[in-house]
Amino acid sequence: MDTSWLRSFRELREQFAEGAGERLAAIDAALDRLLVEPGDAESLSELRVRFHGLSGTGATFGFPRVSVLGVEGEHACDAVVEAGRPPTSEEIRAWRRLVQEVREQFRADAAPAVEVSAGPATPVETERRVEVLVAHDDTEFRAALAVHLEREGMAVTVASDLANAHALLSKRVPEVLVVDMRFGGGEGGTLVERLRGMPAGDGAAAFVVGAPAGFMDKVEAIRCGADAYFEQPVDWEPFTRRLQQLLERGRAEAPRVLAVEDDPDQAAFVKAVLGSGGYGVRICSDPARFEEEAIAFEPDLVLMDINLPGFSGYDLARFLRQNEKYAAVPVVFLTAEYRAQSRIEAIRAGGDDHLVKPIAPAILLSTVAARIERAQFLKSLIGRDGLTGLLNHTAFLEGARGVVLRQSRNPGKGAAFALIDLDLFRAVNDRHGHPVGDRVLASLGALLRRRVRGSDLVGRLGGEEFAVILEDLTEEEAERLMNRLLEEFSVVLHNGADRSVFHVTFSAGVSGFLPGMSVDTWRQSADDALHAAKSAGRHRVARAAQPKVAP
Repeated sequence: MDTSWLRSFRELREQFAEGAGERLAAIDAALDRLLVEPGDAESLSELRVRFHGLSGTGATFGFPRVSVLGVEGEHACDAVVEAGRPPTSEEIRAWRRLVQEVREQFRADAAPAVEVSAGPATPVETERRVEVLVAHDDTEFRAALAVHLEREGMAVTVASDLANAHALLSKRVPEVLVVDMRFGGGEGGTLVERLRGMPAGDGAAAFVVGAPAGFMDKVEAIRCGADAYFEQPVDWEPFTRRLQQLLERGRAEAPRVLAVEDDPDQAAFVKAVLGSGGYGVRICSDPARFEEEAIAFEPDLVLMDINLPGFSGYDLARFLRQNEKYAAVPVVFLTAEYRAQSRIEAIRAGGDDHLVKPIAPAILLSTVAARIERAQFLKSLIGRDGLTGLLNHTAFLEGARGVVLRQSRNPGKGAAFALIDLDLFRAVNDRHGHPVGDRVLASLGALLRRRVRGSDLVGRLGGEEFAVILEDLTEEEAERLMNRLLEEFSVVLHNGADRSVFHVTFSAGVSGFLPGMSVDTWRQSADDALHAAKSAGRHRVARAAQPKVAP
């Protein structure tokens, strides 16, 4: 970042802090007037305006807690106005306490500081922004891309020209490269090729974005090593969905391959080859244990021999396909059967590929990699909510069942279920329209993706209800995380269709997992806590008072 901008920002921050005393004095004066004349509508209106000013600018200048307190004061004023009554003396005292906390925050945050939690570390404290390098000459597109990606929590760097782009690549491999093939006089493709040739460059996501192009132009972009080609103007929903899928591919744990093979030498070969490619491999040498092994291992791909003791690989594949849980799991036959009839039988049994022994390691690795990546992409389309990119209702509950199973077998530190519901969201849709409401939902989805670990389950259950399952966190730690997310989301500015800006809050209920809980009872416990938070006034997090355990 330009150092002159940093200096300017520090100066603005200092000016904001220096002017805080005057702003808080004006709030005190309004409170004094209300104490004498509680029905003074003008003073109440000024109080709300002053709190609104704090909520909108505090976080901008590095005082996030000030913004949170400003939102709290603004909402309290709104509640009094909506009730059509003067504020009570207790409400005025609460406002004074809030103002005092704002003063303390300005003193405590006199210089930028990194928050350090006194408690156990939570996912909020380990956030790292995804780095995106953009090599594109269209300034309008770059601006739109920057807004979109920064909302997703990514850090954007723009290359000024081809030489600068190569210089930036030489310093660091970005996690995402967005390039126009025409960049640098038609040399944009060289950037993708260079990225792919760098150590760890294969794991980066490379997108080509350009003007409407012919089929051969798109093929050429893919041939350079790009993951996708998007025409301008960009449809951001599929763009984001594909980007998230590629990023999750890099963060995910090693894909699991279940190899059904009774020959110990062949099994050792498969394990060595796939192990060298970073795959987790389990050998099922006894076909009678196939169902048990599949349930326990949850494979991303099944590598199936055909001639097995007591069974046929075709029969096992058909058995697998009868369970909808494994409908999208690729089945690759690896067999000495080379005849065309065996290939036909493999297809009829639900197989995705047919490899003949002996197999070259490179072909085995390439086939497994391609099949798993394709299956995971299709699964992400089926199991993802199109608006937020989070797990949909069905996929989330399927993941929740897996968590319950793991917790039942090995409790460890525990797990927590958090249900999140946006406050008064219907009013947002009624006032600003559903497109604006959708942007609010997408904003919360982006925040949840940024602030929790890749291993945590995050989903949109429907409407304005979201859910998170956090493993290896206690109920107390999960509550602390939800409170931080609540504070951060409450200061996000949303733009209405009429160019107005507004804030939205949420309420959350948290329930720790207890032995004997099912997915339904665990979710109900979190739902009860959510209702408690709503009943207590919204914009808060509540913990389950008495978790419901199945008898």
